[in-house]
Amino acid sequence: MDEKYSNYTVKDISAPSSPIELFAKKVLDKLITEGIPPTPSNYTLYFFNMLEDEDEKFKKQIHDMISLEENNDVEKDIQFEKDMKISFKYSKEILQHTAVIYKITKQLKSITSEALKEFSHLSSPKMIEKYLNTVMTKIDKFSEKMEDEIKEIKELYSKNIEIMKEIDSNTLFDMTYGVYNAKYFKRVLTKEIKSVQKFKHTSSFITLKVSNDTLGNIKLKKSFMIINRSIAKILLKTSRRTDIIAHLGNGIFAMLLKHTDRIGAQKTVERLADIISNSTVFIEGNEAEIKIVAAICELKENKEYEDYMKMCSKNLQIAEKENKLYVIEGDE
Repeated sequence: MDEKYSNYTVKDISAPSSPIELFAKKVLDKLITEGIPPTPSNYTLYFFNMLEDEDEKFKKQIHDMISLEENNDVEKDIQFEKDMKISFKYSKEILQHTAVIYKITKQLKSITSEALKEFSHLSSPKMIEKYLNTVMTKIDKFSEKMEDEIKEIKELYSKNIEIMKEIDSNTLFDMTYGVYNAKYFKRVLTKEIKSVQKFKHTSSFITLKVSNDTLGNIKLKKSFMIINRSIAKILLKTSRRTDIIAHLGNGIFAMLLKHTDRIGAQKTVERLADIISNSTVFIEGNEAEIKIVAAICELKENKEYEDYMKMCSKNLQIAEKENKLYVIEGDE
């Protein structure tokens, strides 16, 4: 046994109150007994190995819980890769047809140049007409070929546009601010709402934006983006690994705080407001003091994603109007 880990026990942990907690403690005890470092990867390995020895009812309960947490990201990644390869194929073919058109235009230019030189040496109208017919026949052939190439390009372009729309519809990130986008946040929040309703734990999420007082001093759209990028960086830097940060649009950011109640969410907003207000951001030549407003929602009621979004939108407006840092849903 590794002495580094053999001296540790879990005696001080409060007594487990459910079969899942008992099993979790058993896994941790096993790791410590065998002197295995209780890292996430080792715990996961032991968790699933030991789960096989449990009864079917308990295993089903665990797998139901895991299925709510998991998603089809692997399948989406596979489809995304397929779409990218198809798009690349279409783009490559468009370039190939474009290269053919370039060659055709060069050949047409050469034919035209040669014809002009030849015409200067022809004096008989019949000879000119005969030569002109020959030149036009060549030009018609090249024109037909060019039309075929253009038709192919149009078809490939249309197909590629459809593929790109499909790729865009499955994107996860807001490229402007480097966080998740609204579509992905809706997906994970909806999943967390179902998880809370089924397993009765508490999670929260917050929405926040730059206050109107701060925005009133901004004249340029670029300055607005600079401020929001600074906020996004702070959110990413100070968040936990389990937090989901997203830009919902129009400068409104959201943060899902799993297994965190409204008090924890409140502390998070207060900490973020302090960090953001003390950060140094120069806007239009002047140092700007950035203030935020926020809305806090605890996921415990039987509500849908859209209901929570409406509540947060309303509470952000109330926070602005009443000059509050945040409004917590349900507070009087």
